[in-house]
Amino acid sequence: MAGAVIIFDQASKYGVQQMMAIHDYIEIIPGFFNLTYVQNPGAAFGIFGRTTGLLRLALLVGISLFALAMLLIMYEKTTGKFTLTHLAIAMIIGGAVGNLIDRIRLHWVMDFLDFYWNGTHWPSFNIADAAITIGTLILMFNILLSRNRNILNT
Repeated sequence: MAGAVIIFDQASKYGVQQMMAIHDYIEIIPGFFNLTYVQNPGAAFGIFGRTTGLLRLALLVGISLFALAMLLIMYEKTTGKFTLTHLAIAMIIGGAVGNLIDRIRLHWVMDFLDFYWNGTHWPSFNIADAAITIGTLILMFNILLSRNRNILNT
């Protein structure tokens, strides 16, 4: 699953980069959804976007590597057959690696999924961000709905 997320994320970013110039958009669903090529130097919602280049890069790469190490430990501690917990962690790992590839290669992350309503835009995001969000939601619901709150030893 992590590999599929990475491949789909990187392929979609490559496709957008080949079809569009920065800040170009393609209206997909009028009044609701565009493909919009955006370069995000920061983290989620542009956090750290105004921090100087090298410091921001080091900080965000360091945080990503630390998070990946923790996720790999969580995945390894999840015993038994493949579970929803495995799936969720793999999605988060795939998303984190997808964005980390951009950050190391480009020093920014490419976003292009642009949802909006009545002129109000949700911050643009990408496939990696979606995988991280969906994986996190699956993990949270799995923990909340599990009889055994220690899902890493199930």
